[in-house]
Amino acid sequence: MDVTSQIYISLEVIIGVAAVAGNSLVLVAIKRTPSLQTVTNCFIASLALADLLVGIMVAPLAALSYQGLPHDFMGCVFINSLVVMFTQISIFNLVAVAVERFIAINSPFFYQRHMTVHVALYIVVATWVAAILIGLTPVFGWNLGPTPGNNCAFMLVIDMGYMVYFNFFGFVLLPLFIMFVLYSYIFYIVRKHMAKIAALEIVQESEGRQKQRQFRKEVKAAKSLAIVIGVFVICWLPIHILNSINLLCKECSYPSELLLAAILLSHANSTVNPFLYAIGNDKYQMAFRKMCCQTCLPISNTNTFSDEYYTGNPHVTKSSNTCHHNGVSKIMKNTQSPSASTPNDIFYIK
Repeated sequence: MDVTSQIYISLEVIIGVAAVAGNSLVLVAIKRTPSLQTVTNCFIASLALADLLVGIMVAPLAALSYQGLPHDFMGCVFINSLVVMFTQISIFNLVAVAVERFIAINSPFFYQRHMTVHVALYIVVATWVAAILIGLTPVFGWNLGPTPGNNCAFMLVIDMGYMVYFNFFGFVLLPLFIMFVLYSYIFYIVRKHMAKIAALEIVQESEGRQKQRQFRKEVKAAKSLAIVIGVFVICWLPIHILNSINLLCKECSYPSELLLAAILLSHANSTVNPFLYAIGNDKYQMAFRKMCCQTCLPISNTNTFSDEYYTGNPHVTKSSNTCHHNGVSKIMKNTQSPSASTPNDIFYIK
């Protein structure tokens, strides 16, 4: 085995272990913490499960395929199709999270009345079924056929027409465009609030300062949205651009190391998602610390967009209850449920 192969396989192993560890923490935290069992976290859990499977199966199977195994043709097509399937599930769940946040912000009354955990689970099942059908399409016949010598490699058995025209144009670029539009709308809402806060500061200075603090959280949330879509682009576009070059420019060539780097980058997206969607959230931090050290420790009030957006009455009150464990106190924030009957209900940041 040459040095390049050793480095590639080692990095696939590291990515797999990191994806399994990070996404397992997210799933266990949601299962053990009732306050995390919300509509939004149904999609977060689905994303974490998909990324967990990427770590368990995709990284090892990619390394196996790189070594030319298995020699059975349908087995080779199947494991390479699994790579597409699991990563497609991950992409669809990214879109589902974006759509759920958009509905919560754009139609808060509809969201409160109709967007239940059961509805979210139905949507999750639909995304998985769609991704499985798309990912396993080569197994159903859209492939390049048996290779001479039964050598197994992604480029030898998977049709680039399928990868570019069907997968890339239809189910990567389109989700990317959808997320860009939805997150742009959310950022527009942030800009709109900035103007309102500026006007409020002129009319009432004390309340203006309070709204300004809320706006700082909005800015932080908007930045996290930009990071999500930016990481998606960075991780997924390189491999699909190389696939497009293979299909559309037969005379073009590039180093094999570049292709391996692009593959690793796409798999690495599954290790980053837990950090973007969960680990920066204070409720997840508390759950993780309980699992790791079984003590109540003070945590920073750092939130990602998955828990910062709140649809409800802006005049709702918050109370704090203090509990003690092993001599250390912690603050548990209890927020009154928003009332959908108030006509002035708006989207705002906790």
